[in-house]
Amino acid sequence: MNEFKRDLISAHELKTVGKNRKALKLYEKCYKKHPEEFSFNQINDYAWTIYKTRIAFFKDEDELFENVEFITQLVEQRNFNKCGSCVYTSSIFKVLNHFKSQNDFASMIPWLRKLDPDLLDEKLYRKHGRFNKSHRELYYDWASRAYYQNMEYEKCIEVSRTALNSLKRFVDEGDTWLRWRIAKSLTELGRLKEALEYYEKVIEVKHNWYIYRDIAEIYLRLKKPWIALDYLCPAVLCDEPNSVKAGIYYTCYKALKSNPEMALKHAQLYYLLRRQSDYPVAREIEMLDIDESRLNKRELEKEIRDLWIQYKYKNRKIRHGTIISFKKDESCGFIKTENGDEIFFHEKEFEGTDIFIGQVVSFYTEEKNMKSIKAVNVRGDNNAL
Repeated sequence: MNEFKRDLISAHELKTVGKNRKALKLYEKCYKKHPEEFSFNQINDYAWTIYKTRIAFFKDEDELFENVEFITQLVEQRNFNKCGSCVYTSSIFKVLNHFKSQNDFASMIPWLRKLDPDLLDEKLYRKHGRFNKSHRELYYDWASRAYYQNMEYEKCIEVSRTALNSLKRFVDEGDTWLRWRIAKSLTELGRLKEALEYYEKVIEVKHNWYIYRDIAEIYLRLKKPWIALDYLCPAVLCDEPNSVKAGIYYTCYKALKSNPEMALKHAQLYYLLRRQSDYPVAREIEMLDIDESRLNKRELEKEIRDLWIQYKYKNRKIRHGTIISFKKDESCGFIKTENGDEIFFHEKEFEGTDIFIGQVVSFYTEEKNMKSIKAVNVRGDNNAL
């Protein structure tokens, strides 16, 4: 047996017992001499030793890219569904995870193009008691984000639709976020009515303020501000801090231009919030020459919130009643109405500070489930609507 074959056998034995660094030195020595003599399994073992010693716990970004690129030249992508592992796929996913940790999705694109999604598995991985996305779903999720961030909107739509049509299951409402990026891409391309079709599916599942804002912006572009208001209402009234959703008040300003007084109040609040966080202010608002020294942010926030509460319940009848029970440990209780009905309410729906038995309140009602209703926007006498 010649030295070359002995070294390959020794390298395999060292890899088998986890001595990957020593194995790698022998594989490199042999590959430099006779790369054509390597069998499929020997090339694969060589690639795995590179992965385990230089990629799995890399320290230098450039070395990571160099080693992964070399692996993609050594081996081809294998069908993960049939073989259960693939050093080619694992190496590229290491690069993709690196860019994901930096939120640098645009840099993923050249690496994503090295993968064939049809060869990726749809196995869900359990970690810390919860399921994580399969390799295939991760590929489509990252590709969708990457193409959107890189302003390749047609490509984002294409890859997102392929994912929706081909994946059998999704984790963490991944299908909803794919539809959201399709909607945003269609909006960027000016295909507004198509975008609305996707947005309507998104808000069946997700109720984030910025999704409602995006829909409102579309209706403003379609010259339908009265419809935009219906989507701005839940965005303004959501629990997200105003410091986070400052931009919603600029959209409100644009939607309320037929009511200059109300529009100005939203412009003022937007201006204060942006100035407070040192973010740039929209040129249109800068030109209003707002004097912030004469404004009280807290009062503006309360006034604007009350306006939107009135808008939300504009077509509902105010009801009155008395709190007859309240369980502090469960944060809920019941109100007895003027008609003798007993209606459930939750503490989070109470607009005030103190809740006590015998308190006279006003409220609206909403469907709690198919068989009952609940009280919302509950206010004591001193906060009566």
